[in-house]
Amino acid sequence: MDTAKSIIKKLGGVNGVSDLTGFPQQTVSAWVCRTPPEIPPWRRPVVAAFVDKATEPLTKTELAYLASTKRTRKAKVASC
Repeated sequence: MDTAKSIIKKLGGVNGVSDLTGFPQQTVSAWVCRTPPEIPPWRRPVVAAFVDKATEPLTKTELAYLASTKRTRKAKVASC
């Protein structure tokens, strides 16, 4: 599973992340629909603030992803 998708899943899915962060559901859904899925670097600190709400602990890879300011491969918006 992709890192961004697994983080979102562990935080309660699209609705859970939206509720926690205050970002619109459509915004979070767009992150999952990207190819490859990506949480934009400028949104990661907000998402990272809620890792303690995860249903299971995030892996080192997932935590490193949230701490990173680099974009993943060029993400394109796709339809889910």
